[in-house]
Amino acid sequence: MSVPDYMQCAEDHQTLLVVVQPVGIVSEENFFRIYKRICSVSQISVRDSQRVLYIRYRHHYPPENNEWGDFQTHRKVVGLITITDCFSAKDWPQTFEKFHVQKEIYGSTLYDSRLFVFGLQGEIAEQPRTDVAFYPNYEDCQTVEKRIEDFVESLFIVLESKRLDRATDKSGDKIPLLCVPFEKKDFVGLDTDSSIEFLTYRAAKHGHQDARNTTRELFNSYVTQTERLADEP
Repeated sequence: MSVPDYMQCAEDHQTLLVVVQPVGIVSEENFFRIYKRICSVSQISVRDSQRVLYIRYRHHYPPENNEWGDFQTHRKVVGLITITDCFSAKDWPQTFEKFHVQKEIYGSTLYDSRLFVFGLQGEIAEQPRTDVAFYPNYEDCQTVEKRIEDFVESLFIVLESKRLDRATDKSGDKIPLLCVPFEKKDFVGLDTDSSIEFLTYRAAKHGHQDARNTTRELFNSYVTQTERLADEP
């Protein structure tokens, strides 16, 4: 069951949703100090493009709301940024594992993620990584905003790649049929690839009379109109 988000507004439909959360024990003061800096990167102009990306950050977002992502794209979590404290090399494996556990919560929709580690120094921190940024403390972290800009650009690359794949898809005229989360359990064993069967079931479930015939007629009418438009110059 989704939780109402009273902060939503019409402009959210043009934004990408990124969740920012602590991993392990992080003081509220330190977390929100970095969170505010992350939120300052709310829009960027993509390099080599005229596109502008708008980002919406949330430090608390129920996973149940993410289940509506396919039906309402603005509710889909596409990015995850985590903040953690780690002061010794022996604690690093456990810290990194917690990061992966956090990613799995939103894993079905995530395009990219980042981990900001504060306190760890030495050989591990010196290894170059794209998904992890190491800082000695919360004062010496001047590149936070630049890291976020690079992260947002990586989201754009994934989105653009998906758009191009869809534009060049020659698999046919098959259109994915969307359903709300509470409908999914009712479609077990149902051929959702069949538009007629799927729509007939949905109509019948909601009490329509002569649902099968009506749905078939509507579908045939849609196909006819599509073919007519395709034949027009």
